[in-house]
Amino acid sequence: MRTLLHQFDLRLTHTIQQFPSWVEPIMTTASFVGKPIFTMAICMVVGVLGLVWNNLKLFYAGCVSVGTIGLGVMLKLLLQRDRPFTDYVLNMRLDTPSFPSGHAVGSTVAYGLAAYLLLQLLPAPWNYVAAGILIVLIVIIGISRVYLGAHFPSDVVAGWLLGLAGLAVIILLVKPRIMV
Repeated sequence: MRTLLHQFDLRLTHTIQQFPSWVEPIMTTASFVGKPIFTMAICMVVGVLGLVWNNLKLFYAGCVSVGTIGLGVMLKLLLQRDRPFTDYVLNMRLDTPSFPSGHAVGSTVAYGLAAYLLLQLLPAPWNYVAAGILIVLIVIIGISRVYLGAHFPSDVVAGWLLGLAGLAVIILLVKPRIMV
């Protein structure tokens, strides 16, 4: 199993890092937008708006999304997977473990929750356009972490899956609604 995972990581990393150089500013920007400070802020704003608007389900959605990001951090600390040995990693300010990708977890649950809420809030077709843009952003953020050398692809896939699990709890169990 470990060999298959290693081969998956090597092949996909090689493919992604062969992207043309003109995508580097896109990847750098996407990685920036996926920083935990932004994704946590989105989740916390949703929770605070739930309190201010007396919307308990919206508050719970914010709590579950923050909890999902927190679970990702705990998994990092528990599993302690080393990051790839790259210049990007050597220049990182914080030396944190690699698995799962915090950018992938956070962007999936935060921007996914934002997409879900915008589907309710905006009129068609703009709600679909906004949600589509946010979904593409989630994918690009994850790919950017491999492109820049911060993560292995399996770190990103695990982050996406954890973020999707949190988002599924929010959408299927909490079922937040924005009442306008």
